[in-house]
Amino acid sequence: MILGAGGVGGYLGARFLRAVEPDVTLVARGAHLDKIRQEGLTILEDTERYTVHPAHATDDPEGLGLFDLILVTLKDTDLDDGLERIRNNVGPQTVILPLLNGVEYRPRILKRYPQADVLEGCIYILSNIVEPGVIRKKGKIFRLCWGKEGFDPADYRPIVELFDRALPRHKPTAEIAYEQWKKFLFISPMAVLTSIYKVPMDRIAQEHADELRELTEEIAALAQAKGVPLTRQDVEATLEQAAKVLPGAKTSMQLDIERNKPAEIEALAGYVVREGDRLGVKVPTMEKLYRALRLRTSE
Repeated sequence: MILGAGGVGGYLGARFLRAVEPDVTLVARGAHLDKIRQEGLTILEDTERYTVHPAHATDDPEGLGLFDLILVTLKDTDLDDGLERIRNNVGPQTVILPLLNGVEYRPRILKRYPQADVLEGCIYILSNIVEPGVIRKKGKIFRLCWGKEGFDPADYRPIVELFDRALPRHKPTAEIAYEQWKKFLFISPMAVLTSIYKVPMDRIAQEHADELRELTEEIAALAQAKGVPLTRQDVEATLEQAAKVLPGAKTSMQLDIERNKPAEIEALAGYVVREGDRLGVKVPTMEKLYRALRLRTSE
C-alpha cells in the first residue's frame, strides 16, 4: 500500500506497478483519486510518459485486509488521520516504512501499531501532481534510504528485491538516523527560509546565506546532542548543495503556505525549537523564524 499517493507516493507506486508488482494499492483522495480510478495514474519523467493501473485506488482501505508493506508518504499534517485509516490493514507481519519530511516517525507509529515492524526512511525526489491523475518527476534526483537501528537487509529480502527491480536507487542501512538528519539539514532550513522570504530555493543561498548557515549549524548541533553524528563536513556539503539547486524551484512548505493549505511548520521548524529546549541546545535563528511563520499562518 502507498498511503498518500501524491507526488512522491504516486511515483513510487507507479514504479512498483511498472516493475510487474501487480498487487499495489494507492490511497489517495479527491479529484486525483477519481482520475486514477477512471484512467489510471500517469507519470511524466524526462521525455517519457507512461500510465499504470493499480489493483486498488481508494480513500478508504479498511476492507482490503492485511498488508505486507505500507509506505507512508503523507505530509506530517495528515499523518494521524492516515494512520487511523489503516487500522484494519496492519498485522504482526506488516512492515511500515514512513517517508515523510521530518525525523523520528518510528516511535510515533509504534505507539499506535506496536505489533507492526516499523522502519525509518527518507527520500530525495522532485515530484508533484501537475493535474489530477498526472505526476511529473523532475530531473535525475532520486535516492531512498531505509532501515532502522540494528537493521540487517537480509531479513527484508523481499523488500530489497522489490526496490532493486523498481527504483532507480535505494540504500538499506542501519545508519538511517544519520541519513534522515542529513536530509533534514537541507530541507528544514530551505523550507523555513523560502516560506519566510517568499523566494525560490536558488535565491536563498544568494540572498540569505548567513541565516542559511546559522540554521544548518543549529540543526547539526541538535543532531549531535541526540547522538546523530552530523559533522562540519555535512554542514558545508549542505551549503554547497543549496547553492546548486534548480532555478525557480520552491519547497513544498512554501507552496502549501502560498495555497493556504496546512503546512509542515511543526515538523520542519517547531520540532527543532522544542527539541532544542528539551536538550538545552540553543537554536535562536530557528526560534525567531518559527515564531514568524506561526504568526504569518495564523493571520
